[in-house]
Amino acid sequence: MFESIKNKIKNFEPLTKNSYGRLWNEKSGNNQLDWYTEMHNSCLPMHEDFIDFLKKNSFKTILEIGCGTGYYPINSRDLFKDKIYTGLDFSQTAIETCKRNSKFDFICTDFIKFNFEKKFDFIFSHAVIDHVYDIEKFIEKIFNLSTKYAYITSYRGFFSELEKHKMNWNGSEGSYYNDISIKTIKKQLTSLGLKESEFNLRSIKVDDNGTDDDYQTIIEIIKETSNN
Repeated sequence: MFESIKNKIKNFEPLTKNSYGRLWNEKSGNNQLDWYTEMHNSCLPMHEDFIDFLKKNSFKTILEIGCGTGYYPINSRDLFKDKIYTGLDFSQTAIETCKRNSKFDFICTDFIKFNFEKKFDFIFSHAVIDHVYDIEKFIEKIFNLSTKYAYITSYRGFFSELEKHKMNWNGSEGSYYNDISIKTIKKQLTSLGLKESEFNLRSIKVDDNGTDDDYQTIIEIIKETSNN
């Protein structure tokens, strides 16, 4: 517990305001584009699952947390035809790339700290919860901002027996590498007021290397009553 608290304190401004997020903020140009494409292609089964979720449900307004260089709104823009999409990312260079290549709305900010003026029908995020400095706040904010649907993925494994989240700080990259406790997520979603029928936590296999990240975690939320 002490280590987790110490790691969170490290990220509070002004102590490390130039440290957290270094991994993303230092990338730019073709190197950045190639990096995000490689990340996307490393877990295609998960993206297929996500697209299936998109097609099965109906919504108008969408928020993507951690849009990177815009793989979805640029390379798969037809998925968002006739929808109002907003992409958010911590990296200024990534957002600049999105704005050059797409007419959708993009915001460069820290999702946890940003004050939104509206809610969204659907919020999704791929491989961001693995690196945030406050896992509980990240989940809570998605819950509060989503009127109906949410789809969140964690790429570092499916930790069904882990009692509490495990946060691992990497100072050289300015990033956490978090192991997400399924038990803790279930408790939090229940405490936020969701019934078990309104959320689903499951794993999906994306590789066969015999390591934790052969499996990814998928968190689905479908509120039975829309919260506008």
